[in-house]
Amino acid sequence: MYLGIDPWVRKLWYALIDDDLKIIDAWILLQDQKSPTREDQFNRANQILDFFEKILKKYSVEKVAMEKLFFTDYNQNNAEFVYAIRWALMMLFLRKKIPVLEITPIELKKFITWNWKADKMLVQKTIRRFYKLQDIPEYNDAADALWFAYLAKLRK
Repeated sequence: MYLGIDPWVRKLWYALIDDDLKIIDAWILLQDQKSPTREDQFNRANQILDFFEKILKKYSVEKVAMEKLFFTDYNQNNAEFVYAIRWALMMLFLRKKIPVLEITPIELKKFITWNWKADKMLVQKTIRRFYKLQDIPEYNDAADALWFAYLAKLRK
């Protein structure tokens, strides 16, 4: 199994696929919550770790791919939370001896569309065709999580 994760502040998308590119599980954690407090953020981090520990117990995950993020000065509070989540997840996967591939948004777009400036709709349409989905994913980051899972499989 291969796990793709697209972590953000108010939502975290993940996708789990098998060797045949069958989508085993894909969903959103952390539904919208306006202006989470610091305590909310720590509680969320704990919920995320609990969730992924359960995933690792249920499935044999061979590799993980996760978005590598870059933040500017204007959103440091968001950056701190997302980096903390990524750090905690990295420690979880490393302790389980599961390799983690980090991919920037630009690298992902370039891999999918051959255009690092591709818009989000093109990425979503491409994932629909690739996985033979009926509809495009509702959220563009859900599509990204599916691509991250595929890249984890591809780069064994």
